[in-house]
Amino acid sequence: MFAPKYTITDELLTAIAEIESLHTSVAQARILPERAIDLHYRATVEKTHSSTFIEGNPLTLKQVDSVLKDKGVTGLTRRKYAETEVRNYKKALDFIDKRKLTGAPLQYDDLLRLHELAMKDLLPYKKIGALRTGAVYIIDQDEKLKYTAAAARCVQKKLDDLLEWIKAANEKVHPCIVSAILHYQFVSIHPFADGNGRAARLATMLYLGIRGYDFNGSIVLDSYYAQDRNEYYAALHNCQGEKYREGQDLTPWLSYFASGFLSSAKVLWAEITILSALRPLFERKHISRDEADLMNYAKQFGSVSLSEAEEILPRLSRRTLQRKLKELADNGYLVPEGAGRNTRYNWRD
Repeated sequence: MFAPKYTITDELLTAIAEIESLHTSVAQARILPERAIDLHYRATVEKTHSSTFIEGNPLTLKQVDSVLKDKGVTGLTRRKYAETEVRNYKKALDFIDKRKLTGAPLQYDDLLRLHELAMKDLLPYKKIGALRTGAVYIIDQDEKLKYTAAAARCVQKKLDDLLEWIKAANEKVHPCIVSAILHYQFVSIHPFADGNGRAARLATMLYLGIRGYDFNGSIVLDSYYAQDRNEYYAALHNCQGEKYREGQDLTPWLSYFASGFLSSAKVLWAEITILSALRPLFERKHISRDEADLMNYAKQFGSVSLSEAEEILPRLSRRTLQRKLKELADNGYLVPEGAGRNTRYNWRD
């Protein structure tokens, strides 16, 4: 049974209180829907860049944006591999945007799916979305053994124990703490042959999305880690030690994680504050939260259909959704294509 050991220090409590305040402020912020959706897209690009950069991807933020817009990048020896990493990570983020809408708890199959999406064409087929069968040894730059992961025979049991703990913790532990422990325990188990860091960061973001704590999908935790990769790895290793074990004090890691979370939330709030101050000469009709969710989906995936709208907003009737999509089209936000049930509402660039 997984039972993480940690202490809620005054420093950690203060950080969580500030995060909670910013979470409320972001949820109540009034910015035009186009700007909110652009903010979400920029966050997606930054997440993709930062997380792949941590793993050594050479593309700049601008180049990542270009790849995601299907323009590609020239002049790089690792171009094909680097672009595949970027496209894969974006597909994993797209999966998160859809998966979190179900509200179902984080599951074992989610972890496999995230790894499969992130590592497609980067690993041999049998290793994609599949638990490792051999031992894992982490070697440092001097080729010295730095960390030995959990034994392969124990990996699935330890992931199951982690998921059971998360399920039980949801009712009594703050999402920031649960996500920090998820992140730490996942990379410590090291369940896959490769791609564990990316999968851990994706799983953390999916968990936060399910809990409604991903700040509308616009918070970027990975940039904090990418600013100083050595500090990020040191924060993990200082708790991990030289080999996998349980029962160690995770308080230092929680402190690092909460500091990064708070820093990322402050950056997001600063961006929202600036956007809130910008007003066009003629504002369009007020957009509700439900309509913003439909528009955000259309922005991410190019369009939205009525059947997809039913998955995004299952509590609303089909007729209500039809009316909302038509109003968004009438007000110039979306462009209808097709007729009847086959109508798709395209994002207007």
